[in-house]
Amino acid sequence: MKSQDHVHEIAATDDVAARSTSTLTLISLAHGINHAQSALKPLVFPLVLRELNFGYGELGIMLGVASAVGGLLQLGAGALGRILPRHQILGIGNASVGVCFVFVGLAQSYFQFFFWTVMSRVGGSAQHPVGSSLLSHHFKRKKLGTALATHFTAGNIGTAVIPLCAAILISQWGWRGTTILFAVPAILVGLAMSIWLKDPAAKHTANVDQTSSFWQDSGQVIANRNLRWVLAAAIVAAGGSGHGIVSSFLPLYLNHNLGMDSTAVGVIFTLMSVGSIFGPMLGGKLADHYHPQRILLAAYLLSAVITLILPALGASYVGVALTALLLGVTAFGTHPILQTLVAHTTSDASRDTGFAWFYTATFLAGAFWSPSVGYLSEWLGLKAAFGAMALSFVLASVCVVLGHLHEIAVDQGHGAAAHSHH
Repeated sequence: MKSQDHVHEIAATDDVAARSTSTLTLISLAHGINHAQSALKPLVFPLVLRELNFGYGELGIMLGVASAVGGLLQLGAGALGRILPRHQILGIGNASVGVCFVFVGLAQSYFQFFFWTVMSRVGGSAQHPVGSSLLSHHFKRKKLGTALATHFTAGNIGTAVIPLCAAILISQWGWRGTTILFAVPAILVGLAMSIWLKDPAAKHTANVDQTSSFWQDSGQVIANRNLRWVLAAAIVAAGGSGHGIVSSFLPLYLNHNLGMDSTAVGVIFTLMSVGSIFGPMLGGKLADHYHPQRILLAAYLLSAVITLILPALGASYVGVALTALLLGVTAFGTHPILQTLVAHTTSDASRDTGFAWFYTATFLAGAFWSPSVGYLSEWLGLKAAFGAMALSFVLASVCVVLGHLHEIAVDQGHGAAAHSHH
């Protein structure tokens, strides 16, 4: 009897492992598609502006509204994750993004293009908080950092590899055909998530106090001292890390200050994108073997040093290229480490809410930092932008130290996702 029970236990363990792997694969694939669609948009804007007859001002308004909606709805997605199966939220959300992209490709006016672009951000708002939360339930043990890093890196791969492919497709099929083509994978992956994935927390829903509201959970999450410092570090570091800042201002510096042509800028930008693919994976793996606080602190300090070195190199093409590669590794490598700390400082019941607040904070912080660094660059020059980025990394390091994040209980040996003291 014991041997039969042992066989059943092994089979059950293998089934759970296979389900976790398929969950990671589909969620990461969806994230890559999500970012691929985002990378497509800047390539179609020049054509859309001419065809639908609107200007830079209207485009800026649309992008601002879409960004604000996408950021604020992270909280709504976290609230939904408490009452609905998370794989269904992700599946329906990704499929709806695909449907919205079909309508974007069919838009006949600025208003239609505006409306369906913003609606696509509504559907995609669940990907970050709900996807990360679902993964943290599947990977509670020592591979949690690697799983979250895989999810994050899939998005960066989508951003890095798509522009060249999309440019070729647009030249052959036009912006409408290409946009509709990019809708198909999102719809298929969304349907696959809804049909094949399972939410391991769903069976425990009956045990959750139904009177506990999302805002009560938010109060408990924000009362968590460790999580407050994690959020503070993420908000401050958004001035340097993230696609919104370094990805926007590095090409401007290379072209305007160093006089590099578009090909040279493209090569250096691609190198940084390559770094942004490997950095999160390296950070996630290190966070599985050492305390995440140590890895995060090292990454922030290295990012600050590298950010200051880059403008000091002048027009040294090889030096700037290698430094951009290293900056991609360190600056983009911090995000999955922060996610790992969020997972370790929240309980199973509050993890959706914790991730929702984390992503809302980082999205809105990026929306604040982008114009701030932009105006600073107008007043003092683009070199000042790198100074601001470096300062943000240094201040984030201070948050990590002041928050005593090394006290967060993380069992590397047996890997139980421990919870911090409030």
